[in-house]
Amino acid sequence: MKHISMNQDRFIRWLAAAAAYFVCLIAAYIDFGQDMGAKYFMPILIPVLAALVLVQYGTRVSIFSKAALPNLLTGVIWCITFPLLYQWTYHSVWYQSKICFDFVVGTAGFVLLMALEGALFRLGYEKITAAFMSVLNFLCLVIPFIQITYYCLFWHCLSPASLMALYLTNYRESIDFIQSNLGLLPTLLIFAGFALFLYGCYHCHREFGRRTLAEDTTAGRMGALSFLTIAMIAAEGWYLPQTSVADLWNDVISYVDQTQEYSVGHDERLNSLMIDRNMTLPTKLPGTVIVVIGESASRNYMKAYTPSFPYEDTPWLSDKFANDSSNFLKFDNVYSSWSQTVPVLQRALTEQSQYNGKEFFDSASIVDVAKKAGYETWWFSNQGRYGQYDSAITLVAKTADHAEWTDDSYNFSDKYDEALLQYLTQVDPSKNNFIVLHIMGSHIYYNNRYPSEFNKFETAEGDSTVSSVQSYANSILYTDYILSQIFDYAQKNLNLQAMVYFSDHGENIEISHNPDVFSFDMVRIPMWTYLSPSYQQIMPSHTNALRMHQSRYFTNDMLYDMICGLLNAPSARYNPEQDFASFSYGFHRNNLTTMLGQHPLLEDPAGTEEK
Repeated sequence: MKHISMNQDRFIRWLAAAAAYFVCLIAAYIDFGQDMGAKYFMPILIPVLAALVLVQYGTRVSIFSKAALPNLLTGVIWCITFPLLYQWTYHSVWYQSKICFDFVVGTAGFVLLMALEGALFRLGYEKITAAFMSVLNFLCLVIPFIQITYYCLFWHCLSPASLMALYLTNYRESIDFIQSNLGLLPTLLIFAGFALFLYGCYHCHREFGRRTLAEDTTAGRMGALSFLTIAMIAAEGWYLPQTSVADLWNDVISYVDQTQEYSVGHDERLNSLMIDRNMTLPTKLPGTVIVVIGESASRNYMKAYTPSFPYEDTPWLSDKFANDSSNFLKFDNVYSSWSQTVPVLQRALTEQSQYNGKEFFDSASIVDVAKKAGYETWWFSNQGRYGQYDSAITLVAKTADHAEWTDDSYNFSDKYDEALLQYLTQVDPSKNNFIVLHIMGSHIYYNNRYPSEFNKFETAEGDSTVSSVQSYANSILYTDYILSQIFDYAQKNLNLQAMVYFSDHGENIEISHNPDVFSFDMVRIPMWTYLSPSYQQIMPSHTNALRMHQSRYFTNDMLYDMICGLLNAPSARYNPEQDFASFSYGFHRNNLTTMLGQHPLLEDPAGTEEK
């Protein structure tokens, strides 16, 4: 009788603990504004309570005891991290179904860890089991930890854009990111925290072992633990791909899969691109056209664009604008379409733009147009090939007749941009050439982007050199030098007829160019063109249109059409209303946007009336 009463008391305590777990989490969701909704939490009430009671029966460990703390912490953090960070970021509700999936995955993970631990301790090897479970807790918390760390750095929850950057990031860029945003001491403190976490988990798991082994093994308990392990693995397999973070990650994978279609249909698109070669620029004016893609350059921090900027970081360009303005055209109001490289360049280099609804994988590129116009095409890059799969940029680059990378691997290049200059000597000056050069420019760390002789502007004592205004100005100064070297060589050796420079996006010195913490200085970019006297004579309409548009507003996702215009290569895949080199250009400040339509340029507080 006493034994029955004891079992009843245990059952009541286990049920009360299970109910408290369920009610507290539902109340927490409601408290921070993410109500799961009765239609979602009521159907899972009985299964969740049953699993929580059964795991306490099988392990003889209360779910709110010290012994269960590491597993409980792991499960609860999975339950609440994304909904909480989403609420703090957007102050709006997340999908109720996704909150339910997060709850189920976190709870199933908690039960699974408890059941697995109980079974392992019954097999012996207590210290090894405790150490293994500690590591398992740590591994299970990696994804929530990444979310929390990201929020602490940027006060924004993970988004598809930030996950895309993570997906396309290699280890070198990861190291740069950690050093730039955390620094050495905070990073060491974080690792020390990891060590303390593992140490605490180990001692809690040793306590778990003592409690679960305090009573003899029975077939019923082992059966319960085995059943729960299998059931929770099945639940995780079904619900984990439907959680909030997994849903965002699926968007990224879907995008990557779509970009791979670009290569599959490329030959067909190229064959369908009909351009009258008798009318194109190389037929009328043989020579070379160069496009230079800058990196993280903001016109806010360039003396040639912002005279009030205190550092003379564009001496060559300023001289050209002042003393050779008939050939060098400066555009004052150009913006990027996004604040990250890959989404920007997949649009700038192809038909796809914010305004036409076309898909990247169904678009022709500037390389395609140049080929059909009669040029031999070249692509030289000082940016590594990103990620596990080729990025949209690399897919376009590889369609050139010749494509080379200074670091021909899937790493982030640490070479200075002058490494690109030697590649120009490969170009045959007797041919018509279209050359794209992709530089590292001012990518953070700024002080890693220029050799010591360009350390002209000294960072104030006590400030970090890696991300100071002075280091950024030095990187712009070095880019100015690189552009001068490209121009001088091409003019002397390659019969240069036109040159275009633009940056992929801008930069905010304090927070770089993260789209989750957007500001307009992340998208204010420089763009200029050089047109030779011969070009201006042969193509007076394009020249005059560009000259008249120097103060007009433009976004770089329309660069494809501008290049089509410069090469005098219209086709069915060309829109003159998006061509900055055409009098038909149809966009103004009041109908242009950035961040893929999220922000009208009218919102820019530094914007001026269009002339």
